[in-house]
Amino acid sequence: MNHSLMSAPIRRRGIAMVVVIWAIAVCSVLTASLMVFSMRQGMLGVEVQDRISARWAARAGLESTIAKMAEYSMYPIQDDALSLYYEMEDVSQGETETGSWLIQHSADDMSQQWRGPMDEHSKLNVNDDELRGLIAIMFYPLAFGVLDSITDWLDDDDEPSALGVERDWYLSLDARYEPRNGPIWHIAEMELIAGLEPEDIRGEDWNLNYRRDVSENDGDETLPIDEPDDKLDAGWSEFLTARSRGGGMAESGQPKLWLDAADPLDLISRCGITLEQAQYLVNKAQDDDFKLSDLILENRPASLNNTNSIFQQTNTPNSGQASFTPEEVAAVLSEVTLSPNHRPDWGKININTVPAKLLYEIFQDDERMVQDILAMRAARSEGISSLMSLWELPSMDEAQMEQMLSLFTTQSNVFTVVSRGKSKSSGQEVEIIAVVDRSTIPIRIIEYRED
Repeated sequence: MNHSLMSAPIRRRGIAMVVVIWAIAVCSVLTASLMVFSMRQGMLGVEVQDRISARWAARAGLESTIAKMAEYSMYPIQDDALSLYYEMEDVSQGETETGSWLIQHSADDMSQQWRGPMDEHSKLNVNDDELRGLIAIMFYPLAFGVLDSITDWLDDDDEPSALGVERDWYLSLDARYEPRNGPIWHIAEMELIAGLEPEDIRGEDWNLNYRRDVSENDGDETLPIDEPDDKLDAGWSEFLTARSRGGGMAESGQPKLWLDAADPLDLISRCGITLEQAQYLVNKAQDDDFKLSDLILENRPASLNNTNSIFQQTNTPNSGQASFTPEEVAAVLSEVTLSPNHRPDWGKININTVPAKLLYEIFQDDERMVQDILAMRAARSEGISSLMSLWELPSMDEAQMEQMLSLFTTQSNVFTVVSRGKSKSSGQEVEIIAVVDRSTIPIRIIEYRED
């Protein structure tokens, strides 16, 4: 028998066996690869799903806050300057089916986390000509050299101030750009102004979310470099804003009456004043130098009955000047504006929410005044609902009151909502930062960003 003929089928079977083994090995590799790919895709899908859950939880917190703002704007609680903040604090924490949200901001020397949105009116608006001069006092000596540059950035001409620079200087830089020659849109824009650096504006709050993040309290382990002292040094952004706006809804829940076009009968109905007083206001609206806050100076109370807290009106009106009670003055300031609703003034500082640190910076030579304001705030659960109440301060005189009226208000329109959503399944977080303006209905979101 020919052995070569017998070994041929054996060789063919051996080759077939090798091919089968290789095929099984290749299939195993492919199967393993598909399994790994599928697992990674599944993990990615879970991660995306968790991120979506966290995002919509954060958005739920934002929408809850906006809803509270809208409700309060249309149905305000009169003579209570702090009720809106309590309402927003109530919805600063909550849950959805798959996530939760927490709205906080750093305050009180930036060392504490306070629930609720941050009040942009607790800061000084850099666009306001009347307030901007305080920057040189608050940030001396740096601001002394750059205050003119800030003014040149804002004004609409190309003529530099004494210590400032204008368009030609910015165009001479390697990375050329031009000054805005108009209102600053965001506080971060100040980093572009000659003499200022990002560290000056942001401090340790590199992402400008007004919260002390882990990376902003770990020294030099991660950027930005910071002091691990459980405090947030936010630089100039702690005290300055470009977002606060005047105007807004009145305490009646209606848009404020523009005095230049107001009907005296509407003034009577909304403010509870007489026809003589309404006509006086209409006539004063024609005077370019008239301010509604002048009513506080013109109707200064001579004394205060501590028993029933009723001002005694003792001043004798000049010829052609109407007399108002404190309640009438407060009503006029709430219901009336000298600016049309589509062109509101820049927002002043809310005396109820301004940090003590900023008050001490503003009144560096009058600590007694700061202490009196803080004591008044602490003694009133409803806050300071009318600037007319400042006459109660022991050391208040006309000159000081005039300064107060140029700086402060009792109502805030613009808030920064920092809502951090968290997925329940994995703990993944998404942060939404939105600047919300409640001066109009519907409420507007004027800035929105996600982390």
